[in-house]
Amino acid sequence: MDKQPKAAPSAATGSQQPTGYIGNIGTISGNNGPAIVGGCGVSIHNYNYPIQRPGAPAPGPQQTPGQEPKGACLDDKTLYEVAEKLSAKWTSLALKELRFSATQVETIENKYPNNYIRQALDMLVSWKQAQSSSDKQQVTTLCTALKNIGREDIAKCLQG
Repeated sequence: MDKQPKAAPSAATGSQQPTGYIGNIGTISGNNGPAIVGGCGVSIHNYNYPIQRPGAPAPGPQQTPGQEPKGACLDDKTLYEVAEKLSAKWTSLALKELRFSATQVETIENKYPNNYIRQALDMLVSWKQAQSSSDKQQVTTLCTALKNIGREDIAKCLQG
């Protein structure tokens, strides 16, 4: 399989867009709304990773213009960091503070057996998607919930 990025026409604009391969699962192309071809079991989050060019260092997530700095919103990267710190304690947060039912928690556990970080991330993303409050209020609510289960350390990280 050729590993060099190629130019592919954008479905939206018809202009040439960078394309790269993701291991052996397929290809990804586009700038803002990537399309994955031939992928199986792929989970795409809203990270903005520029495609690595040959000889260039591997890039990390880039802040999209207009994004608020960390602490002001719960983006995917921040939720992942919270999930890493929560690990197995995510069930306490979900059941006691974020109003998840035992059935919802069990469904998440069965979806990602023995992977506490992925379980915690799934719960946090589900909770965030169900919120209709502002980003600032979501941070406040999550920080309060974390403090209530004894994880002031995580709450302090979220508040900056």
